[in-house]
Amino acid sequence: MIGARTAAQPTQPSQSTPALQATAAVLRLLRPTNAIPAAVLVLLGARLLGVSPLPGSVWRAAAAMLCITAFGYVTNDLADLAEDRINKPQRPLASGRVALAWARGLALTLALLGLIAAASVSTLALFVAAAVLLLLHLYNVRLKTTPTLGNLLIGGLAGCALLTGGVAVYGPDAPRLIRLLPPALTLAFFITARELLKTLEDLPGDRAAGKQTLALRRGGRGIAALVALAAWLTTAAALSGVVWLGYSGLYAVLVSLGVLLPLHAAALDLWRAPQPTRARRWLVVLKGSYAAGLLALWLV
Repeated sequence: MIGARTAAQPTQPSQSTPALQATAAVLRLLRPTNAIPAAVLVLLGARLLGVSPLPGSVWRAAAAMLCITAFGYVTNDLADLAEDRINKPQRPLASGRVALAWARGLALTLALLGLIAAASVSTLALFVAAAVLLLLHLYNVRLKTTPTLGNLLIGGLAGCALLTGGVAVYGPDAPRLIRLLPPALTLAFFITARELLKTLEDLPGDRAAGKQTLALRRGGRGIAALVALAAWLTTAAALSGVVWLGYSGLYAVLVSLGVLLPLHAAALDLWRAPQPTRARRWLVVLKGSYAAGLLALWLV
């Protein structure tokens, strides 16, 4: 019939869809939104010491940090599979979108790449990288459920990422590296506060799995009090950068409004209502605070 439309052909499923879904699942497993900022911290450490342009050793150290951080997240998901099936069933391993054997192979590959990149910087960097890999493994299998110690470990490792940039250029030069102490401590206390919030966020799954985390031992208000303490320590460390090192007013404003204010607000809100759902919402806010802190250090 003239003018009649031909029958629509059935839509064929896109051949790329499974590949795209698999890629998205692997990326989520690697946590690039956390691993990339960790690598940026290495670059920032060198930049804060006035190194410009950044030499190849700093970029290789940043690559090592990227691989080692991603290794930490993959192995964390492998260790927390039972809890994630309750707390975060949408994660790649908990949902079954990434096979466990494949994730183990990926973790091993990341560890090897991190060691190779570190070895290209120096022998010291290689030993440090190996030590960090061991500490991350210990954290996942034991220290995560050791009250306070596991949280402090992750915060400390985050702060040391800034020092890595200086070491990649000058080696263990204490007089130079001590200038990175205020921002490194600021970062360490801030990340410790976030880790404390995560113990409250994960409380239902940890309780079901029989893990004795800090939130289970201290309760929600105990976590809120510790977050408040970490917030005040973060404040003291951040302001010492302004007073001692002469960081700019722009840095002070960005850190105050973008990092310190949300952190103190989280502690106060959780003291009033210490619930896992509220902790989860504040963790989203503090992810933005992390970005604000990086920007402040870049513009310092």
